[in-house]
Amino acid sequence: MTRQQLTDWLREYLADLLDITPEEVGTDIPLEYLGVDSATTLVLSADLSTETGRETRPGEILDHPTIERLAAHLSGSDEPARVG
Repeated sequence: MTRQQLTDWLREYLADLLDITPEEVGTDIPLEYLGVDSATTLVLSADLSTETGRETRPGEILDHPTIERLAAHLSGSDEPARVG
């Protein structure tokens, strides 16, 4: 998956979890502030593994605590997104 596809998937996933629209899910807000706790991290890592076809460990989510950073890490593009 590309970085943008991962970002979109994560926004949809968390929006569904939080019962809000994807547009309301900030990509630079720490996941814990969005309601992602340890139990959710376990489920999210399993769902990401299924979605991407690549094992995603819970520690990767904790080490990359925003949608933006996690999508960059999982896509292999750890550089910050450029605005503009």
